[in-house]
Amino acid sequence: MKQTKSDPRRAELARIHMGATALGMDTSDPDPGSAYRSMLFTLARVSSARDLDAGGRRAVLEHLRAMGWSGGKRRGSYPGRPHNINSEPMLQKIEAILAELKAPWSYADGIARRQCGIARAAWLRTTEDLRAVLMALLAEQQKRQLLAALDENLLHLGKTREQLEAEMPGLRKGWARRVPDLRAALEHVGNQLQESIDA
Repeated sequence: MKQTKSDPRRAELARIHMGATALGMDTSDPDPGSAYRSMLFTLARVSSARDLDAGGRRAVLEHLRAMGWSGGKRRGSYPGRPHNINSEPMLQKIEAILAELKAPWSYADGIARRQCGIARAAWLRTTEDLRAVLMALLAEQQKRQLLAALDENLLHLGKTREQLEAEMPGLRKGWARRVPDLRAALEHVGNQLQESIDA
């Protein structure tokens, strides 16, 4: 069959690679923990752009634009991105986690203000301050990952968080933001899942 129009899939994949590269991601790095691969997995549960369906390609392109890519008109930048990010590896790690969290640099700025008393993450100079922001972001990432795993297991059991709270009266107010409570809840639900499999 003769093709009269350009392939939209190919064009979207090219734009994804262009946008990711413009935002400082290495699209050739096969490491699943790299910013690019992590972004693809977080948004669409794939490790390669070629495995994205139409909805996945749209989601990735929207995410890249939200991170500051201008869509190819000119080199974009993640809003609030530190000017010295290319010379500071820890800032690059911070940006990678922000991308996974789908959070802007203003989120890191808020942590910098609370943890270090410095208004912008771009102004952090000491390794200790940079590490403090990085560790806070990693903690937030861990909470979100635990909560996502818990919600997935609850979905398999056909239960809600409210039902879980009724089963576990020991959960404190705000438990969904506390790692120990999330781990306890995940273990509780995991045991129920195992029992349902064994039954």
